[in-house]
Amino acid sequence: MKLSPKSPRVVSLQTARRARLPLDEAALLSRIVSVQGEIVEAGLDPHKVVDVVTRRAQELTQSTGAVVELVEGDELVYWSASGNVTTQLGMRVKAEGSLSGLCVKTGRVLQCDDSESDPRVNLAACRRLGLRSMLVAPLPYRGMIIGVLKVAAPWVNAYHPEDVRTLELLNTLIGATISHAAHHASVEAAFNSKVEADRLIADEREALRKRIRGVIDREAFDIAFQPVFALKRSAIVGFEALARFTEGRARSPDRWFNDALQAELSFELEIAVVRKALQSLANLPRHAYLAVNVSPETAASDEIARLCMRHSGDRIVLEITEHSSVDDYVMLAERARVLRRMGVRLAIDDAGAGFASLRHVLRLEPDLIKLDRSITHNIDTRARHQSLAAALLTFASGTSASIVAEGIETESELATLEALGVPYGQGYYLGRPDRLPITPRSH
Repeated sequence: MKLSPKSPRVVSLQTARRARLPLDEAALLSRIVSVQGEIVEAGLDPHKVVDVVTRRAQELTQSTGAVVELVEGDELVYWSASGNVTTQLGMRVKAEGSLSGLCVKTGRVLQCDDSESDPRVNLAACRRLGLRSMLVAPLPYRGMIIGVLKVAAPWVNAYHPEDVRTLELLNTLIGATISHAAHHASVEAAFNSKVEADRLIADEREALRKRIRGVIDREAFDIAFQPVFALKRSAIVGFEALARFTEGRARSPDRWFNDALQAELSFELEIAVVRKALQSLANLPRHAYLAVNVSPETAASDEIARLCMRHSGDRIVLEITEHSSVDDYVMLAERARVLRRMGVRLAIDDAGAGFASLRHVLRLEPDLIKLDRSITHNIDTRARHQSLAAALLTFASGTSASIVAEGIETESELATLEALGVPYGQGYYLGRPDRLPITPRSH
């Protein structure tokens, strides 16, 4: 059912849009995080995830309808819809000659203020659906644009800069989540097609447990230290402890920790790495802190508290990783308060990379917020990444937290981060991880 530009519901929506006040960055970020919470509840079914995105995109922009269109050959298919375009599910439109097709081609958010005068739109389709204003945002997956997220209204000049920001942040923050859901679904389908899957997985898990247990018992890993700088002073303020595994063929630390998770030994491996890292505190400059990466489960454990009690708490930072959800934030926040009474500080790692890090930031009130390297990379040339960094800076300033940018690899990235006001940073351009904390040259 289409909404006429003269209908009472359209008039009330237009009145509400004119009356609303602009959102500041912190408020907008909080609303986006609430969407991420619904995505978590939707699980790993890509259809459910996309339906959440579609509905909430309509609500956040006060539109009358929203749709996710996926590319199929030279057409775009209405894959998920809400509001007054719900009845159009399955509809196909030619990519050529449409605003959605142009969005796929350019990879940019596009805005149409009046379909009757905008040569980029498919006018016949707009008239058929009663659409006059649109915002269209690209949906990325595995390095390409697979479709668009579109919101629409039956009156002209419906959208403002904050609506563009809303779609940009939605796409930046949920693109990885949608991709993960779709990837999981395809992997699950592949395993379900194999009769022997359960037996094979059980055998592989047992072999994995033996391998990981051997690494833990032999401490078959070293600790490397990457310096963290106060950017304006080019002075080292701390180090991040990074595990480097020596068992067998070369494999990344992430793969070892993922294997430990599959083997149900991730807690034991994390504790072993933290224990070995903290033993090096005496060899670091006295003014420098040492940051160690832990999951929420490990951060809330009695064992991590006992390890911190054996050292100077004010020199320890626990980095809560993004990649794990939290079942009980109240309990974790209480354990964090106990650690803070020892002087231990809390950092949220990988902020901006996905749903969990932003929920951690809102619920745990960290001392440090670490900007993920996916946001830092090429931040000098990517306006969206700069906007997200600025939003996190605004949020941090209101919560007495400090931002640390990870993955700084070029002079231009460093200059942009400094210009944005990011106080701390680390990365290969400033100093590479080393077995012994050797002071790198200043830049």
